[in-house]
Amino acid sequence: MYLLLRLAFLLLSASAAVQISFTNRLKTLDDVYNYREEVKINVILNETETEKPESASPSGTTIPPHVQFHNSHLNTEEDPDFTYNSSDCPEEKWNNVRTDSIPMAERHKLWTEMNIGNMSYLYHETFSLLAAFVYTDQIIVTMTSENQFNKTVYCRYYDCRRKEIPDQFEALVYPESTVFCARRPGAKYISISETLEEKPEYSVPIVPRIAKPPHYFTVCMATLYGDEPKFLQIVDFIEYYKLQGATFFHIYLRNVTDYDRVLLDDYVRTGDIEIIKMHDHHWRDDFMWHHVQINDCHHRNKYFSKWTALIDVDERIEMKSESYKTVTSFLDTIHDPNIVNLHFKIQWVIKEFDTPARYENDEQLINEMIFHKYQNTSRIGSFWTQPKCIIRPEKIGMMTIHAPLALYSGIRRSLVDQAIAVVRHYRNVEQRVFQGAYAKMMGHAPFNITPIDTGLDRKLTDAILNRVKWVYDVPDVTCDQKQSIYQYHAGLNASCWVEEQKRLESLNATLLDPDLGSTSDSVFTAEELASVESTTESNNEKDKN
Repeated sequence: MYLLLRLAFLLLSASAAVQISFTNRLKTLDDVYNYREEVKINVILNETETEKPESASPSGTTIPPHVQFHNSHLNTEEDPDFTYNSSDCPEEKWNNVRTDSIPMAERHKLWTEMNIGNMSYLYHETFSLLAAFVYTDQIIVTMTSENQFNKTVYCRYYDCRRKEIPDQFEALVYPESTVFCARRPGAKYISISETLEEKPEYSVPIVPRIAKPPHYFTVCMATLYGDEPKFLQIVDFIEYYKLQGATFFHIYLRNVTDYDRVLLDDYVRTGDIEIIKMHDHHWRDDFMWHHVQINDCHHRNKYFSKWTALIDVDERIEMKSESYKTVTSFLDTIHDPNIVNLHFKIQWVIKEFDTPARYENDEQLINEMIFHKYQNTSRIGSFWTQPKCIIRPEKIGMMTIHAPLALYSGIRRSLVDQAIAVVRHYRNVEQRVFQGAYAKMMGHAPFNITPIDTGLDRKLTDAILNRVKWVYDVPDVTCDQKQSIYQYHAGLNASCWVEEQKRLESLNATLLDPDLGSTSDSVFTAEELASVESTTESNNEKDKN
């Protein structure tokens, strides 16, 4: 009733061509409140403006016995937060900013002249917007195209109703797959076009990055793709880095199985991850998303987290020192503002088989856990052999898979000693894409068995078991229980119940068949057969109705 009245008042104030009246010839809210049956509202067309219903007496939290329940929750005034119409946009103080330039424009111009980061990759004919983020002094748009380097473009702004704000900004595509735009008051969506005359592609929402970063350490997982089942790798990855102190994950997704996706969606439900779907309408093989994923991760985490790791699903930053048991305990010791990129060496682990496609039982899962099954590790590589990074996103100008290309401030590489930490890389020996990967790993022989820390092993095993069982170990109920619920829904039958009836009827027919030399007496009692027939007839009657 409360919602109906609010709708009535909105319609009443919005148009003189709509007339609001109560059923049962009631005139005032007092009449409605005291009526003993449920009252409804009529909304009809009328050229005559109607008056607002008279105020009702305030009602307390206790409903008097003479008041009908549905008529008891009455309002005479609209909530101020909802006194707007379809053309209004709410005013937001943080979004009432206009700028005429972008920071570091001269630095970008210099890097462009030096041709830093020019990919000229793939065949995109559009910009293919991926996301946009607003900071105190600029808006950054990320794209999936990788062949628009240094192109002049226009930032096109839209309000909350996606109505264009006629105040465009001229910009450049730099770094590759990125456009830096000035801010505009009320801008909630943004697009990019090459000219002001052309129709821009679909706009994307502008995600605020205005407040103090809400996270200390976040992790970006490189794009998921390929035919190997992923659920065990995903849960291992997320639970491992949660134990290392990470509080949020950006998961880039090209494709996984439906079974794997159930796990990802459960992590979305609990607020652990954001899924970024990697797709546009241009040709690209599944493994070719890495550069744009790294670029988007970089900008997505600016003023979202102090530190961000950019790593693959098969990589674990392993702490080696007793002084630092977790990644965050190590990060807590870093106070030099010039340390903006922590560089970690790689140590390969031979992974001989695919991970399982489904959870079967606890024993199977524990045996298949990657850190249990694969412990044959190589020598540690050099700092220049596929290192991985933890960065300060706001201080990086341009990021690649293995290192920054340009900085706004700080030292480009801070080399983390292998006695502190290395990246444990579980390399699948199947040659799916990169033919040289196996040879590079084997070039770091000899290999030795090195399990992970026993305390970490115990915690990680428990965390993986708990999450997997929560998602996949769904308790079953009996067929009779299923049938009871199906019957509740217009007399439907559970498939298991239907199959059981067919089995019983077939068995009974076989026992009664004289050609088979069977007895003429049914194996079932008359009461059992009558029960089946009665249920069947009842269901048929419901189907007819």
